[in-house]
Amino acid sequence: MTENVERERLDVDILFVGAGAATLSAVIRLADLCEQSGTEMPMILVIEKAAEIGGHQLSGAVMDPRGIRELMPDFMEQGFPLQYECDSDAVYFFTKNRALRSPVTPPMLANHGNLVVSLSDMVKWLGEKAEERGIEIYPGFAAYKPLFDGERVSGVQIQDMGLDRNGEPKATFEPGPEIHAKVVVFGEGPRGSCTREVVDRLKLHGDHPQAYETGIKEIWRVKPEKHVPGRVIHTLFYPLDAATFGGSWIYDMKDGLVSVGFVTGLDYTSPYTDPHDNMQRFKLHPFVRDLLEGGECIRYGAKTLPAGGLNAMPQLYAEGAMLVGDSGGFCNGGRLKGIHMAIKSGMLCAETLHDCIARDDFSVEALSAYRKRFEDSWAYDEHRQYRNFHASFGWTRKLPQALGWLRQLPWLFNVGAVAPISGGRGLVADPHTEADHTHMKKLSELSEHELALREKVAYDNKYTFDKVTAVALAGSAHEPDQPHHLKVADTEVCSTRCAEEFGNPCEHFCPADVYEMIDDPAATNGRALIIHHENCVHCKTCDVSDPYQIITWTTPQGGEGPDYTQM
Repeated sequence: MTENVERERLDVDILFVGAGAATLSAVIRLADLCEQSGTEMPMILVIEKAAEIGGHQLSGAVMDPRGIRELMPDFMEQGFPLQYECDSDAVYFFTKNRALRSPVTPPMLANHGNLVVSLSDMVKWLGEKAEERGIEIYPGFAAYKPLFDGERVSGVQIQDMGLDRNGEPKATFEPGPEIHAKVVVFGEGPRGSCTREVVDRLKLHGDHPQAYETGIKEIWRVKPEKHVPGRVIHTLFYPLDAATFGGSWIYDMKDGLVSVGFVTGLDYTSPYTDPHDNMQRFKLHPFVRDLLEGGECIRYGAKTLPAGGLNAMPQLYAEGAMLVGDSGGFCNGGRLKGIHMAIKSGMLCAETLHDCIARDDFSVEALSAYRKRFEDSWAYDEHRQYRNFHASFGWTRKLPQALGWLRQLPWLFNVGAVAPISGGRGLVADPHTEADHTHMKKLSELSEHELALREKVAYDNKYTFDKVTAVALAGSAHEPDQPHHLKVADTEVCSTRCAEEFGNPCEHFCPADVYEMIDDPAATNGRALIIHHENCVHCKTCDVSDPYQIITWTTPQGGEGPDYTQM
């Protein structure tokens, strides 16, 4: 084992964990501020678990341009990788066979003037702009765990390379170095493994548990006559039931491509709920089928997004640490947008760090100015206006069954999203929320409809895809002979309590077929869990949805995982 192995140590001033929109915006802003003020640039390092910058970035994505315009006013002149500017948006309500267009587009889903982008391409471009400013970015460096000096975050350890499945060093073994810093900025995306450990250990949790949704995305090459540049469509209802939150998007991209995706809220009730299957059912709707008929799916991916809003945000700073982007809960679930807020969070972080550099003061008191900057910004105002959006859905669970479909319209109850008079309060000032996994019912409590979700679509692997085929479209690749990066604390629970109480929901909620219960005469109850870690697409759904919270997602070897080029 490697607990006592000698590790190299690298010391920097500021370490950024994850090369996403938030962290790269932060280093760009910090470099610009140092140049403008004549301040000497500190030693900055950005590490990224993907093999290439942008390789693990996935979003819909229709971006509000407010953030990028503030970061770089001439971003278009600098070659920003725009797909299209939205000039046509619509919202449809789906039944199983019909699509009814809403006569009014809800304000949060109005997209005129917003920018259709590939987040992967955009982050790659931001990486180039950061490197032009002399910032060092190390791809293929997966942060394994945070390092602490007492209760101060002091750095991270990089994941070891070259361990076999039993955790023993192979001939290719390379111990992961330790990187120490005055401040570590965590921008790992949603449910980051280091961020989670920091938040738990330092008790940085928000007033509410964070709520998550899993988005499944496919990119299709469609027939020329089906392609409409500048079009943005969102849909509600089918194939979801009244107890499950979610919806879809359809955005046109360049070169005859269309981004199609479906989001499922992870506070669902049936353990048979399957975000991947919801996406495949969605494509069978006549409206979507007509759009994609004769086309070809070229990419697939899945990712969770934080949707709990302002009240679910963790404390954004601690001794030696700051949180940005999705790691800090900077995502507006009501608008289904987070990129502009991620950029703004990075800028606010950078402005705080610039003051720390000027005063040579990196204390927790100095870092706390980050929160004050946030509260004085438009990002806070926007977050506050939509603070009860997702929480309102939980409150509507109390509606009579006859009004069940109103549960799919939390924006009706979150009055602040459609009428500024309430300032985001809605009909209930602070709807009480619980962690997503607590909403899952046991098999004995399920209705006939909830039990029926066990049956999946008949996949043809041309138009609808089984999960293994989808993983191939995601380009996911991991070395099989290494320790599982999906840690299950007690697999005996899988064979006994979970099988009996919930029917092993990991076989359903995972969009990559990572978890499989197989017949095993030697196992308790004759069934054992097999983990196909090589399939993992790094969505983190398992970390959120496991009803016993015994699954922990950790990083595999650096450079491994999905290939989200164009996503």
